[in-house]
Amino acid sequence: MEDVRTTHKVYRYEVLLQAIDFFTQRFNLDQLGAYAFDFTNEILTLNSSALFIREGDNYVLKNARLYEIKQYSIAHNRFFEDLPVLHGDIITNRFDTFFSEEVIKDFNIQLVIPLVIHDYLYGFIISNGKILGNLEEDDRVIASSLTKLFRNSLENSKQIHELYLKTKELDQKIFNLFAINQSAKSLLSEVNLDKLYSLATDIFSEITCSKVTSFGVYDSISKSIKVLGYRNVHNYTKFLTELHISNRSYHAYKIVLDIEKDLESIQTIFTNWEEFYALQAKYVILLVKDEILGVITLSEAVNDRLYDDATFELVETLASFTHIAISNALLFKEMLTQKERVERKFSILDTLNRVIRTVNLSNSIEELSDLVLKVLTINFGIKKAFFAYQDQEKYAITHSIGLEDKKISFTINDAWQKAQQRETIQDFHQGAIKDFFEESLVDVIGSSNCLVISPMGSGSSCAYEKSSPMGFLVVIETRDSLKEEEVLLIDTIVKNISPIVTQMRINQQIKQEYQKDPVKEFFQAVEKKITERQEFDLEFYVYFRILNKNPFEEVQYIPHEGTESFVVSNYIFLLSYETIDNNHFCNVPRFETVEELCSFDYHKLYACVR
Repeated sequence: MEDVRTTHKVYRYEVLLQAIDFFTQRFNLDQLGAYAFDFTNEILTLNSSALFIREGDNYVLKNARLYEIKQYSIAHNRFFEDLPVLHGDIITNRFDTFFSEEVIKDFNIQLVIPLVIHDYLYGFIISNGKILGNLEEDDRVIASSLTKLFRNSLENSKQIHELYLKTKELDQKIFNLFAINQSAKSLLSEVNLDKLYSLATDIFSEITCSKVTSFGVYDSISKSIKVLGYRNVHNYTKFLTELHISNRSYHAYKIVLDIEKDLESIQTIFTNWEEFYALQAKYVILLVKDEILGVITLSEAVNDRLYDDATFELVETLASFTHIAISNALLFKEMLTQKERVERKFSILDTLNRVIRTVNLSNSIEELSDLVLKVLTINFGIKKAFFAYQDQEKYAITHSIGLEDKKISFTINDAWQKAQQRETIQDFHQGAIKDFFEESLVDVIGSSNCLVISPMGSGSSCAYEKSSPMGFLVVIETRDSLKEEEVLLIDTIVKNISPIVTQMRINQQIKQEYQKDPVKEFFQAVEKKITERQEFDLEFYVYFRILNKNPFEEVQYIPHEGTESFVVSNYIFLLSYETIDNNHFCNVPRFETVEELCSFDYHKLYACVR
């Protein structure tokens, strides 16, 4: 009998050594629970046994041996919570401290082996005793050793699992940092908005493995978010839409919104939030810093996995970099626009400088008008334009480009009121010229794609001139649409030449008033004599002589007494009421009008007499 007991002990210790060797291997918690149950039954030769594992607030029956119970659960209580700390070993008595009478009766509990992980009761094995005999001291020692072995194995497994999760999380963060680094470099180095939209869509699609990814940017003109980037990994379709926002301001910290959980927040921001369902959106990522700049939508993942916290953290970081990249691209675009605008203004100023220098070389209104029209044609692609100067109650077209007939006069109507107040008129709608010109002039003008009327003042220093403008520059057709600064330049040119034209007109009047014109004086004297002959029957005579002189030689002539003498070109004319006896002069035949006087062939008359 003693030999049998010794053999049994040796067998137990051998199995215990095998258990130690076995439970030092790596298993997950579910496997360890099942293996602990099997080894306990094998070593202790238990009769009936059951394995309970904690799930939530209950301990659920996972395995049973020789019990007819298939499903059973025991509620967690504070005694179970204190068991790993205050007891931590097998329970062989006072079962009512931890279990209800019902549980004790249902399982006829004689032994409880707790499965402990640190201060957490993971589960327990209960039994109604051995197959043969009662539990002895050796059985309790073996059971206690198994409890400690199971505890160490469970704790090691839990720690290894936690280490694995930490390592996995660390690997994920390293990958995320690498992805952020590469994506940030790509996003921040791109300044072309169209390419940036496509790049951002691809980055979010690749990193999140989203089936459908869309990217939208706020448009200040339409006051909505335009979806400009769209990627569906299953096909190459495009889906463009607009998301109308009720309020662009956003001060909440949450920028990743779940289409189901955060639907109320989405509805307060977007008025047509139903469009997110058309985009198959599951998550809406806001690109925001005080104000919403754009939106990114993600659908379910391609591999049907759930997005974890690391993915959302990566998405939020990339959203920040995307916001910065878009802001930089918008600023770069604005900088290019400003640069083009400055270059255009410099070009216009340079053009104005060249025009003014050219105009200053003009000697007459005709030359100045022709030069200005040629400059406008070359620099601004103007196809039809004209200068109209005041002629009594009308305005006469004196110089033009693109018009067949230049000798046209027109009257201005009420539509010219702003122009009469020295303001430039701009009208670019079709048929604008019909509101400003008479039908006959509209027919002469023909096709037109714009109307720019720039009035010409007198150049007076008065703040307001009551008189009508002395003229207008009218542009009626251009090759390309005129820009605002080009219209301004045209008006500036007109304002600059206005005082020049005024001075030229004054100079012409002074010349007409003070500079002698021999031809005009001669014709006026002849007309006076013709009038006297018709009214008073006073006959008069005209004599002439041809001079042989150099072009710039001055003629020194002493007139006859009682005559009027006039030097016209290479002729000397004498007007007298009496006949003159002088061999150097020839008498002009009698005439009735000045036109008849001009029609004579004086060289022939002079030759016949001589």
